[in-house]
Amino acid sequence: MKILVVDDDDFTTRLLQIQLRAMGLRDSGYSGIELSSRGEDALALLSADPAGFGLVFCDLRMPGMDGVEFVRHLAAMDYKGALVLISGAEARVLQAVEQLARDQGLDVLGRLAKPVTPVDLRRLLKAGEANVGPVAGANAPSPPVAPASAADTAALEAAITAGELFNLYQPKLDLHTGEIVGVEALVRWQHRTRGILMPLELVPLAEDGGFVGPLTRVVLANALHDARCWSGSGRALDVSVNVSMAALASLEFPDRVARLADAAGFPLERLVLEFSEGRLPMEPRAQLDIMTRLRLKGVRLAIDEFGTGFSNLAQLGGIPFSELKIDRGFVRGAAGDAPRRAIVQAALALARELDVQAVAEGLDARDDLDCLRTLGCHLGQGALFGEPMPASEVAAWIRTWPSRRDGLLAA
Repeated sequence: MKILVVDDDDFTTRLLQIQLRAMGLRDSGYSGIELSSRGEDALALLSADPAGFGLVFCDLRMPGMDGVEFVRHLAAMDYKGALVLISGAEARVLQAVEQLARDQGLDVLGRLAKPVTPVDLRRLLKAGEANVGPVAGANAPSPPVAPASAADTAALEAAITAGELFNLYQPKLDLHTGEIVGVEALVRWQHRTRGILMPLELVPLAEDGGFVGPLTRVVLANALHDARCWSGSGRALDVSVNVSMAALASLEFPDRVARLADAAGFPLERLVLEFSEGRLPMEPRAQLDIMTRLRLKGVRLAIDEFGTGFSNLAQLGGIPFSELKIDRGFVRGAAGDAPRRAIVQAALALARELDVQAVAEGLDARDDLDCLRTLGCHLGQGALFGEPMPASEVAAWIRTWPSRRDGLLAA
């Protein structure tokens, strides 16, 4: 049997080849090493000789097919050899891909961060036989959604086509410096007879009607377009967009997001997609695949309304999110309410342990702001800084913010 190294980085592949040979390949039962710079070419090699490769090293960031897609195809072809994941991506992303691979039945020896050192490589290969698979989790049913009438869903579908949806934007700030770090896009529906409808009404309609995809595309496209306008005026702000878990029904979602960002000229590194904790999947193989690919493309992920969904903490630990948003129900009144303050402290401690950013939602009062700053929360948003506003008003708000900032954030 042979070893296959899949990586577009020539230096990494050659270095790994040298290290493996120095460890005595033939004594370990391997006859040689083959190199491939593209996932598609590697799959062709494996398909031509399924039993000929006993060990595959796979990078995660590659042109064309990325590592998550490669793992998916490797599982589909029922590869029986061992797999080692290598990448310069952050540890949480590597961990998520390893979980995905194990869930799909692949024999994962482990993961290696770049640059691969001989010590780490030797330790992983020796410990390979001791690796065990993940503990299986139980399925949990999704929260029931109230049925919507055919007329309601048809009206929303028509509204999406007619351009009756628009975004408002609420600023997100660094609570210690007062710096504006980004905005959150909040979709609204200009209903022809009922006035402006909020996401609480329109998102369930879209989920029930099966057109979450078009809704997400419109909201995201509008946000990226508006953000490009701000960037053109010298304000490079992050943009957060709420996304229904139903949008993750297609494995092509990361590529669609990338195309929208490319069309808008907006860097994916400044995009944050927010998912509600209450609707996170319990066995998220496909969704974890999608989320991890989004992270590999540079998109950041946030868990919204944290504390309201009673999620399994092990589940949260397996998702490569980078932001935890503390629900407004705990933030509002935290200064004068010990139980709320304790929940906020616990959420902040969890964020620190998971090495993710914590964002306080619903900061509407000065004493709550002072409390969150004292507890060590770095980011926040709320009416105290600015109500959700049309895109046309964001630039003016940015200009006037410094005159209010110093007094509001004075120690």
